[in-house]
Amino acid sequence: MLKINYDNTIDECETAFMLFWRKYSMMKTVLYSLVFVIGIIISASLIWGDSGIIGWILLGLSAGFLLNLWLKPRRTCKKLAATLTLMNEEKYRAFFSDNDIEIETIISCDKESTESEEASGESSESDESEQSEQSEIVENSVYSLLKEEMTSRETAELFLLFVNRSLIYTFPKRCMSEKEINGLREYFVLKKI
Repeated sequence: MLKINYDNTIDECETAFMLFWRKYSMMKTVLYSLVFVIGIIISASLIWGDSGIIGWILLGLSAGFLLNLWLKPRRTCKKLAATLTLMNEEKYRAFFSDNDIEIETIISCDKESTESEEASGESSESDESEQSEQSEIVENSVYSLLKEEMTSRETAELFLLFVNRSLIYTFPKRCMSEKEINGLREYFVLKKI
């Protein structure tokens, strides 16, 4: 069994999102782009013909939709990064066995409790009355190699695990030893993921 402890930076999450988009949505974007390019060509012919105003409207709509189509993934990626900066710190543990992959998400939470005076119900002003504790929430996800359709990809900095076209896990090489990097690469090759 291979075990990896890791965390993800915002840049790694952005990279993973864009690779996920390229893998699953790029072809659809290219096909829609062709439709909008045809709309631009038709609008150009209408502008030079008798229907000038209709051509300009079609040109504006086609160009706007085409531009939005290619800018939307980048905007979504930036929104994801902004959301991730607001979240609590997360660390992960991944266990790779012969039959499944288990990923634990460990979320660190600050827990503040304030002692109050018994008689008045007011908060004490001393530093001893406020206690800040660190607590953890652990969420487990288990993916069976026999049931799930998973694929993997390796970049210079990351291993990526795509699960069912709806989920991606990012394993940064900076968090792994050379032995773990080679073990994970070998695991993905042997399991044909």
